[in-house]
This record gives sequence, structure tokens and C-alpha cells, in this order.
Amino acid sequence: MKSTKLILIILSIILISCKGKNETNPKEIKINVELKNKLETILKKDQGIREIVNGNLSNERKTELLSQLNLKESDIEGNKKFELMREIDSLNLIETENIIKNYGYPSKSLVGEPANKAVFYVIQHSDQIDKYLPLIRKASENGDVSKTSLALIEDRNLMYKGIEQIYGTQIKGQANKKGEWIYYLWPIKSIDSINIWRKEVGFEQTLEEYLKEMDIEFNLYKINDLNDL
Repeated sequence: MKSTKLILIILSIILISCKGKNETNPKEIKINVELKNKLETILKKDQGIREIVNGNLSNERKTELLSQLNLKESDIEGNKKFELMREIDSLNLIETENIIKNYGYPSKSLVGEPANKAVFYVIQHSDQIDKYLPLIRKASENGDVSKTSLALIEDRNLMYKGIEQIYGTQIKGQANKKGEWIYYLWPIKSIDSINIWRKEVGFEQTLEEYLKEMDIEFNLYKINDLNDL
């Protein structure tokens, strides 16, 4: 009798244990290693070519980047680097759009970090922001895109549409009437509220501090002023 009771207790423990495992496993998403590796490669290309274009890197770092991107010194001479960046961005966008079709926005739980950031950067550097902005917004709600990143791409989308930005993240470069290349703060929606809005989405710097760091004059242009610069 005692042995029968003992068997029943053991069986009950096993069943409870199995039930617990069955309830937990569906919530665990295994990292998609193939997708993770693909996104990390895309991210390296996106960020690496920009590091080269921006310059100010040591010879060691340049050599490292050229090796990572499978490039030669001659590939980035003069204006070639800008053409190369456009080519890389175009190819990255094709790959990224295919990934979005199959997976939506790849989450941290699916591909880990920083691989999950690749889609954001590729879209940010493309002319398809308006198309994919709802996807980015949803990813931000899910915690896969930071609020500051969302603010940045929202501002960039407004700038591309010729509309005042909200958070003051976008600095525009263009030739003035004298033919000189100048940089300026893209027009903003409200100077009275901008630092409140910046703080709400996680920016640590005020607009004034940000412009000082970027070495941009604090000029508040209107959209109609830009043709007269």
C-alpha cells in the first residue's frame, strides 16, 4: 500500500514538472543564428563605410575596416567612397526589405543585440523611411527600438518632407548663395517645447548643448528662409 502511494506521489511530481516545462517553453524564443549573422554583416557594412567616409580614424582602424568590408585603399579614394556608400546602402536595403517580408522587424529575442539595430540603421539611411516608419514605431513600442532612435527617424522623415522637425536632431548641409558649403539646424516646430520633448524621449542634452557639441550655430530658421541662405 505504501509503495503504491509512493509511486503515485512520484508520478504526480513528474506530471507537475512536465506541465511547468510545457508552459515555459512556448515563451522562450531561440536565437535565429543565421539571421543574426546576416544582420550583423549588414550592420558592419552600414556603420563601417560611414566611419570611413567621416574620416578622422587611425591607420590601424582604417586597415581593420577595409579588411572587414573586403575593400582596398583604392576603393575609397576621393569621391569613390561616397559612391561606394550609396552602393552599399542600396544593397543593404534590398536585403533588409527581404528580411522584413519574412520576419517583420527582427526583435532582440530573435537575433540579439546589436543585430536587431541593423534594420533601423538601413531604413534610416534610405529613402524609404516613410514606408517603414509604422514598423519602426511598433518596434519602439515593443522595446526593440529606443525612443531616442525613433525620435531621430521621425525628425528625419519630417525633414525629407520639408516639414519642421520636433526634437531638433537633424542638421542639414547645403551650398549657400556664395557657393560655400554650410551646415545648419533644420527648422524646428517649437523652441518653447523642444527641450521638454527631447527629455521625454531620453535625450540627455538640451538643443543648445547638442548644437554646441556639433559646432553648429544656434540659428532658428523657418522653412521659407532656407532658399535665402
